[in-house]
Amino acid sequence: MARSSDRRDASRAPAGPLRRRIEAASTPLLVAMARLPRLLVPAVIGVLVVTALGAPAFAALPALAVVLAFVAWLTFLSWPVISTSGRLTRGLLLALLAVVALRQLHL
Repeated sequence: MARSSDRRDASRAPAGPLRRRIEAASTPLLVAMARLPRLLVPAVIGVLVVTALGAPAFAALPALAVVLAFVAWLTFLSWPVISTSGRLTRGLLLALLAVVALRQLHL
C-alpha cells in the first residue's frame, strides 16, 4: 500500500525555473537555520511579532516586514508538499500579517 506522501510526490508537477532558482538559493539558508538552536528562530519571530503589535509604526513596520517575508518564503518553499488545510492556514496567516501591516499604517 502506498503512503500518502508517495502519492503526493507522484502527482507533483515538475518545478519551474523560478521555483528551482529560489529553492537552490534557499538551501544554504535552510541548512544554516537547521544548525541553529531549535527554539531560536521561533523566539526571534515571536519577538518581532510582539514588536510589530506593540511598537510605534516606525519600529513595527520593519519588524512586520521581516515576519511577513519569512512566512511568505517558507510558504512558497513548502507549497507543493503541504495539504490543502496547510495551504489555507498559511494563506490566512499571510492575510492576517498584511492586515496588521495596514493597520499600523492606519489605512
